[in-house]
Amino acid sequence: MGAVVNSIDKDDRIPKEAKEILQSLATKWENVADSTALQVIPLKGAMTNEVFEIKWPTSTVEVSRKVVVRIYGEGVEVFFDRDNEIRTFEYMSKNGQGPRLLGRFPNGRVEEFIHARTLSASDLLDPDISALIATKMKEFHDLEMPGPKDVVLWG
Repeated sequence: MGAVVNSIDKDDRIPKEAKEILQSLATKWENVADSTALQVIPLKGAMTNEVFEIKWPTSTVEVSRKVVVRIYGEGVEVFFDRDNEIRTFEYMSKNGQGPRLLGRFPNGRVEEFIHARTLSASDLLDPDISALIATKMKEFHDLEMPGPKDVVLWG
């Protein structure tokens, strides 16, 4: 998912409950200049959700405070079990797989923003990077995931 070039203020698209979580997070960070001055940037690439990068102005230019707000899409029950998805995400977050869960609200969640880039084909040819990927894949596959163990395709 990549950020949209024009960062239009989409504050009105963020539910009140999510804003309360965001306000609480921002007040805990020392370098956030104004916890109410959040910038909302729509991200592209999500299939069933609306996803936003949230940024706050900071007192230090080199450090920005960012999180991701994910607003669940409606009518996806045909494709997958949303409750199972939430349970799985929470479990993975607690076990260090993927972004940390920072908060939940009725129709979405607030996640850690991971500063990273997409690996290129040449990255995958690097033996050190390939070894790291293999290690992380093993950690992931060794998890005893919650929820049903049967494969369900299209609900």
